Amino acid sequence: MKHTLRLLILTICITLGTADIHAQDGRENIREILSEFNAGALSADEAYLHMKDVYENGQLHKCSTPLHIFAHKYKDDISERLLDSEQTRKEKSTAATYTSASGKFVCTYETTGDNAVPTADADENGVPDYVEWAAISADSTYNHLITRLGYTDPIPEGSTYDMSFEELNFYGYTQTISSNGGPGTNIVIENDFVGFPDNDDPDGNQRGALRVTVAHEFKHAIQFTQNNFEGDSDQWVEMDATLVEEVVYDEVNDYYNYLGGTGDIFGNPGVTVVAGSYEDITWALYFHEKIGADFWPGAWSRIENSVSDLPLLDAVELELTSRGLDYTESLLELYAWHFATGSYTNVNFGFNESFFYPTPNSQRTDTQIGDQFSEDISLGRFASYFVNVKPPPSQPGDASVLIDTESSDISLAVVAIFKDETVAFEYADAEAGFFVVNEGWKWADIERVGAIVLNENRSNAQTFKIRISNSFTTSVFTDDTKPNVTELKQNYPNPFNPSTTIPVSISEFQKVKIDVYDITGRLVRSVFNGTLPSGNHALSVNLEDLASGVYMYRLQTNDMVQIKRMTLVK
Repeated sequence: MKHTLRLLILTICITLGTADIHAQDGRENIREILSEFNAGALSADEAYLHMKDVYENGQLHKCSTPLHIFAHKYKDDISERLLDSEQTRKEKSTAATYTSASGKFVCTYETTGDNAVPTADADENGVPDYVEWAAISADSTYNHLITRLGYTDPIPEGSTYDMSFEELNFYGYTQTISSNGGPGTNIVIENDFVGFPDNDDPDGNQRGALRVTVAHEFKHAIQFTQNNFEGDSDQWVEMDATLVEEVVYDEVNDYYNYLGGTGDIFGNPGVTVVAGSYEDITWALYFHEKIGADFWPGAWSRIENSVSDLPLLDAVELELTSRGLDYTESLLELYAWHFATGSYTNVNFGFNESFFYPTPNSQRTDTQIGDQFSEDISLGRFASYFVNVKPPPSQPGDASVLIDTESSDISLAVVAIFKDETVAFEYADAEAGFFVVNEGWKWADIERVGAIVLNENRSNAQTFKIRISNSFTTSVFTDDTKPNVTELKQNYPNPFNPSTTIPVSISEFQKVKIDVYDITGRLVRSVFNGTLPSGNHALSVNLEDLASGVYMYRLQTNDMVQIKRMTLVK
């Protein structure tokens, strides 16, 4: 019933253009401040004060842990007077304490004053229900993350972990402390959650917010234990901690409140997910739902055990490779899942809760099949481009999507939703210098197509052209067997004038570069530079502008180089 009501409200808000997306502006401000600091435009003091202003601006924020991480990482660069203020925040009153049933968590709380917790005490044991709920949530979170999933335990043997409550403008925060052999962090949680967004917890909004906040902040404690908030992984801590809310307390769904704004994939597919914050939870959730609950513990273990500070995206790629999965293909499917949500949901494809997510925006919507390449499109770093195609009911021809690019970081996949409610998802093949999805689907059978273009480059924008076609004819030859080896084959015809076809067999999805050189070794033509799936492929090349003679064509992958000769005769 709550799901239904939430969906109705969300639908009305989106229809009216007034969907209430909480606190994404604050996240963008934090990202901009950190970017300016890393570029040298702000001092550590200035960055710290600007971040503090964001969290104290009167708006509701999800979590202020990034401020405390910054204070920890740059404590040697921040003025002592500012860190003294930080230390003052860490000195808590000890009005009363309560220890959780496991004996691992000690809750410090007040029943009077600004930071007082609600005093309701249903079992009349002298401890407010609110405090007992927090302790129960802490024990449950510990059992799920440490005992069940195997994350590193942030509570040393024989120690306890401190939690306290304050009147906050956000759900909570985790801060580093002098440990003296105990935990290196403690947690501070909102004292009553009055006025916070609704959630789906069957025990009410207050308890739901409390549950997910305990889970969220305890994951920050684990992150600190694993890598001391070093490397680039500290930039992703909010995404990771929000993911844990869903992993531990699936029924609460507080994260729904933060989806669909201009800072996430649903609201703006072209925004970079680097580095991920709380509204990017679904980027991380894909790996949890698609691959399994052990994926992220495995990735974070790689970060923890790396000699140097392993970037989070490298950890993701290594974890995928260890499971026999391709990084690029997984990312393409991840973004395709984000296309198939809200009113585009299909029960056979995508997130478990996609029906309750926002309907995604697209950079381009086609209601006619123009069948020509677009102008150059620039796609920002580590971002996606969604083309939403809603063909006319009687559109003739076969459906195909092509992109033209010289970038090895650009790739394409297509999700097709048919009128009979079936769904198909396909990665692009390389044909004649293009990436092409051409599966023989009839436009007349299709309800909607999502073309998903991915820029895998983490630092720079890349350029491509796209074409939605009803007349593209495939030139790739295929056979029924997967090639056992990657092999460059003899071109045909040979000799040729002026065009020829270069066959290549690819044993597994990989990056491929094919170039043509003259007899002196000078590069004269780049035939292909991108990724190819397993299969047999035929790439066309035209040397009309070159003189007759012998030329060399060269296949290069990450593992091998092969060279063959061909002869142009005019």
